[in-house]
Amino acid sequence: MKSSIVYYTYLSSLVSTALSSFTPCPILGPAYPKFNVNTNNTDIAAALKDLTDSFDELTTKFDGPNGPISPGTSFSIAVFSINEGNAAEKPALWQYHYTSKELKGNSSENSSLDVDENSIYRIGGLTEAFTVWSLLLSKGEHIWNDPILKYLPELANASSLTQAKINPIKYTQWDEITVGQLATHMSGLARDYCIHDLTTETGFSKAGFPSESGYKQPCCGDKAQCSNIDYITNLTSRIPVTAAGETPIYSNLGFQVLGYMLEKQTKSSFAELIQNRILNRLSMNATSVFAPKDSSLGIIPVSKEASGWSSRNAGDKSSKSMFSSARDLAIAGKAILSSDLLSPAETRRWLKPFAQTSNPKNSVGAPWTIYSGGSYPNTSMVPVYTLLSNEGEDEGLYSSYLGLVPDYGIGYAILSADTESPADLNAHADYMQAILDGVVTTATKQAVTNFGGPYAAEKGNSSISIMYDQHDTLPGLWIDDFVSNGVNFKETLADILGMDNGTVLSIRLYPTQRTEENCHCKTSKQVFRGVMQDKTELADAGTPTCVSWQDVDKLQYNGHGLDEFVFTVNEAGSALSVEIPALNVTLARVKE
Repeated sequence: MKSSIVYYTYLSSLVSTALSSFTPCPILGPAYPKFNVNTNNTDIAAALKDLTDSFDELTTKFDGPNGPISPGTSFSIAVFSINEGNAAEKPALWQYHYTSKELKGNSSENSSLDVDENSIYRIGGLTEAFTVWSLLLSKGEHIWNDPILKYLPELANASSLTQAKINPIKYTQWDEITVGQLATHMSGLARDYCIHDLTTETGFSKAGFPSESGYKQPCCGDKAQCSNIDYITNLTSRIPVTAAGETPIYSNLGFQVLGYMLEKQTKSSFAELIQNRILNRLSMNATSVFAPKDSSLGIIPVSKEASGWSSRNAGDKSSKSMFSSARDLAIAGKAILSSDLLSPAETRRWLKPFAQTSNPKNSVGAPWTIYSGGSYPNTSMVPVYTLLSNEGEDEGLYSSYLGLVPDYGIGYAILSADTESPADLNAHADYMQAILDGVVTTATKQAVTNFGGPYAAEKGNSSISIMYDQHDTLPGLWIDDFVSNGVNFKETLADILGMDNGTVLSIRLYPTQRTEENCHCKTSKQVFRGVMQDKTELADAGTPTCVSWQDVDKLQYNGHGLDEFVFTVNEAGSALSVEIPALNVTLARVKE
């Protein structure tokens, strides 16, 4: 008898431990319904103050919890939001600008010495986002899987496909490369077309390099202009890195080919294409392809030549040629997130990964590096779409960073110029976690206010109770009590799913972005899906197998998924009722 008591005590302890360590397995995407972002909101204001205090300390000590920064780096940061609320009224909801002492004592005479939101920096590799954006706007995504030879057959003539088939190690197989692979760094092409080669330096033979071979790098830049035919011939001479579609390999060359294709297909220069398709439509007056003629707003350390301000390599125009300000990049980021120029469906397809990298936290988009943020499994995974530019070379002393967080409708832009070398902006970017934390907290609390509490049918005995605990930090809206026609429906669902009882069943609701507006009634409908889990199931050796996406819509009744919940909300975003189509019931929210 004693052994039985010990066993059941042990079993109870296991269940209790499992329940207390339960981590939800959400579907990928926003964890909460739409929310407002106001700068006077307590959590948002605290996050912004934290940001300001952190950068004040960073620019005083030039070191912090995210690592050191160079005292010679001048920078501008803009945080932006597309959510309802006063945070969306201006291009940026928060800004920070720092002018280094080194810049004031070591800058071009024709540049600005006080950094602000209108200061113009070279943004280099961020040009790639504008190249893909203009591709989608001018040609559409239907050409994504087309071979590039369909639009640039001269690539085949210049490289000879016959040679490529015989010797694929030396020659690029252009017939295997698609437009989409060029935009996602999956083409396998060489990194650069016209770049500094160490053979131009002296003394390398003493370091183990062979003596100079007389190699001449083909190039079309400031000092070497060439025709389109010469340009194509030169770029096809570059040896490929991998087979097309094999693995992500960063390639400026791929974007140069895209730019050339766009010019040919649209019969306009790349600068005209960007200006007409994007900049004019968004009133981005501080943004240009190559340096603006008027440099009075420019941040130009040392000199125009030394900083990279005046660098004008014709081959780089669609990969790293652009200049912009923090204000303009905030406008661009908001336009992408809110689908101002593309349709929402096109934006959703654009802001998705196309390949995985060797780092499980990073994947590759078009042309994004996508960082998997959040503290999974304790929170939902939050994809952050980023671009970082700090190559040096033609980009000189400039660095820039763009981050978009589609799930929460926010983003940030960081632009910098240094007097010695391009800055590593990762330390600056890491501080952006503060605003993301503030936004997540705000979304959680508003979800409680707008959706939490009891719902009941006007007739019959059916009801549910949705999360009404602001201390619950796990993602989604959780259903506490669930009664259908007088029956504890959590027990019913647990039985169907093979669980011991309803107390171990977790049901958490996540928005699907399926909405329906009713302008006449001034209401709208929002569709959520519920993820059902056994809270006693233990994680797999610290690496949870999150397969909830395989089970959504699995249980059907009356032609509908048992996990479908349709909320009707008012203009303020507050729920009025919830419909459960499978149970043919609508439950009105009970005022407390």
